[in-house]
Amino acid sequence: MRTPAGRTSSVKALNKVFILQTEFLTKPRSRIVTSVALDGQIIHKVERTYDNAIETDEDLKLAESAVVMQHQNLAKKMQANGADFIKQTRSIKISAVDRLALIPGVSIAVDVQEKLNGENPMPIYNQTRLISDISQAISNSTKMGPLKLAAIIAEQGKFILSRADGKDNLLSLRPEADLREIITEAMKE
Repeated sequence: MRTPAGRTSSVKALNKVFILQTEFLTKPRSRIVTSVALDGQIIHKVERTYDNAIETDEDLKLAESAVVMQHQNLAKKMQANGADFIKQTRSIKISAVDRLALIPGVSIAVDVQEKLNGENPMPIYNQTRLISDISQAISNSTKMGPLKLAAIIAEQGKFILSRADGKDNLLSLRPEADLREIITEAMKE
């Protein structure tokens, strides 16, 4: 499947410079994601699913148009209503799992309990159980207390189990991901 090109731009509103980045993601499902950053921090995110298949040049052009439209619409909204946009984003609290999903190299971040209560809990259970068992064994055999973060490299891939705000989050990492960098970022939670 061909993937539409993304867009990056800066928008000035109320003497602040926001960076907008819009990309077309295909996994776990096709979607268009626009992130807004201010001073290096993601403060707003718009995510829309894209259900049309991209098989022909025309399909690709339509998908690219959808990326451009989402990017431009958010930029226009910010420019027209800068004060309202800033006020709105200040009230947004990004959850731990959403923040973890933004770390470069993380392909998927999920709240384990939410997935276990979902329709098909077995795949997440099997991945989490392996990492959690190792984490628990190490926690029980050391005087340092419970682990906050566990990482494993297995035949199925690279995974991290992160505990934050009393919740377990499972991160599935891209094959080329640098575990050290991801662990450093995940520990900031």
